[in-house]
Amino acid sequence: MTRCLLNIDLGELPGEDEQLYALAHLANIACGGHAGDEAAMRRALELCERHGTLAGAHPSYADRENFGRKALDVAPEVLRAQVAEQCAKLAALARERGVPVRHAKPHGALYHAANKSPALARAVVDGVVEALGTDVTIVGPGAGALRDAARAVGLGYAREGFADRGTLPDGSLIPRGQPGAVLTDVGQARDNTVRLATGGTVDTLCVHGDTPGAVSLAREVRAMLDALEQPPEPLGDSALRLVLPESVDRGLALDALHALPGVRDATITEAHACVYFDPAVPPEFPALALTRLRVAPIARVAHPLIRIRVRYDGEDLPKVAEHAGLSVDEVVRRHTAREYTVRCVGFMPGFAYLGDVDPSIACPRLPVPRTRVPALSVGIAGERTGVYPFASPGGWNLVGTALDFTAFDPARGAVIQLGDRVRFEQVEA
Repeated sequence: MTRCLLNIDLGELPGEDEQLYALAHLANIACGGHAGDEAAMRRALELCERHGTLAGAHPSYADRENFGRKALDVAPEVLRAQVAEQCAKLAALARERGVPVRHAKPHGALYHAANKSPALARAVVDGVVEALGTDVTIVGPGAGALRDAARAVGLGYAREGFADRGTLPDGSLIPRGQPGAVLTDVGQARDNTVRLATGGTVDTLCVHGDTPGAVSLAREVRAMLDALEQPPEPLGDSALRLVLPESVDRGLALDALHALPGVRDATITEAHACVYFDPAVPPEFPALALTRLRVAPIARVAHPLIRIRVRYDGEDLPKVAEHAGLSVDEVVRRHTAREYTVRCVGFMPGFAYLGDVDPSIACPRLPVPRTRVPALSVGIAGERTGVYPFASPGGWNLVGTALDFTAFDPARGAVIQLGDRVRFEQVEA
């Protein structure tokens, strides 16, 4: 599917939650017409910059009393000037911060009025161009006067759907104030997201910043959009491979996948997760379990710190030093200077892939693996390091030997688990 972006109307309310900026791909910033002032715009631009969110203008009728949600009788030439003035205020503040403003979306009643009236649509587009130039995209309904006016002057156009609004049988929005107009149920917003994002009729979905529970709604919508963007890869009829978001805690990811109905087992690898399930009960949107973790507030997981004493006597240590252009002592110093995280566990029971190795001492695997590596050998391969739990074949560069360490306990399995922290401590030979 073509990527569908989440846009959120922001800069409208006092005490606005910063999480909304982290969740949005696009921020539609109120610029004084229906809400917002210089302080609010400055804060919104700062948060866009902080979270890498694309900033855009959200002009409206000059109607703060009704929050821009009442249709007004405004002449096109007056409307053009109002839109230009609002967008210019935001653009001036954005230039001070070096934040580009590359999209604009009319707000509320103006959004609907401009889409019905070619004259008002042209007034909105002309006002946007006057303030922001022609390198800008208009966000609006899938079809209508606003789209036609934008395309007539060569502007980009993004077709919008609403995750937090109910619709009538003809697809139009239920008017505000009527039952079902505003959706606050996360499940309904998720269903809307799937229907709209996979239907091929929208480029972006909106969550209104003033909808009750906006943060929870936006979090679920963003998680679903991310999940739809990277669908799972089937592995036969009873397994799926999923892309593992880099920022997700790997232990939490494994727990979340195990908790899915119908899942019999799950594994975590370097960049992917695999789920194994009952073919009669395939999990629905398994990737959502991972993307929900990515967009959730940062979980403070108390992973233990495991210290491993190492005698640096590995036969490949001089070669690693030569490859790095460093002394053996400096390689050891850099290997012990870092705290590593367990990225995945595999290859053999208890073998933990630890990362990331200092790039200066990263060294490629051996071109021809050894037929036997002694148990408790410490090795480096690329940006990973680890301890061989047992004697086995292996192609890692051996730099030392772990002392007084057990990597695998038959009673409880791998001693080092996903997400655990590891430090190596040098012991003199």
